[in-house]
Amino acid sequence: GEGGAGFPSHVKYAAEADTVIANGCECEPLLHTDHHIMANHAESVVKALSTLGKTAGATRTVLSLKSKHTDIIPILRQVTEAYGVELFLLDDFYPAGDEQILVREVTGRSVPPLGIPLNVGAVVANVGTLADVSAALEGKPYTHKFLTITGEVQNPVVVRAPLGTAL
Repeated sequence: GEGGAGFPSHVKYAAEADTVIANGCECEPLLHTDHHIMANHAESVVKALSTLGKTAGATRTVLSLKSKHTDIIPILRQVTEAYGVELFLLDDFYPAGDEQILVREVTGRSVPPLGIPLNVGAVVANVGTLADVSAALEGKPYTHKFLTITGEVQNPVVVRAPLGTAL
């Protein structure tokens, strides 16, 4: 998965859960990859999320993002409504993108210490992973990844780089 925690996506995606959450809440304040993916690949993300929700037997499927992203909320609202997915807006706080915080905000349930969201009936999927899952469902291979280049650089940017690109 592209969320950064290193937990194998195929394990999460094979589980049963009552709630499936797409995490578009970029935890680190300088990152913009999730925003870029949702702005430019909204339907791919929501389509894969909907498929994952059905596969998991979920009664609730949610796309979460920070409410400060007013530029993409109308786009996402339209796509989520078309797929029967709930749009969940969080305040802009750190660490809103942490999956345990996100599960608590969306479901009201707390993941136990050293636990994972599955312990409380939830699956969390990063929006970048979902965009790639959507492509895989169409038979396209995983060859590139979006990433944010920021910090002490002249032109911060989100790029789509081939896997294995040297920094």
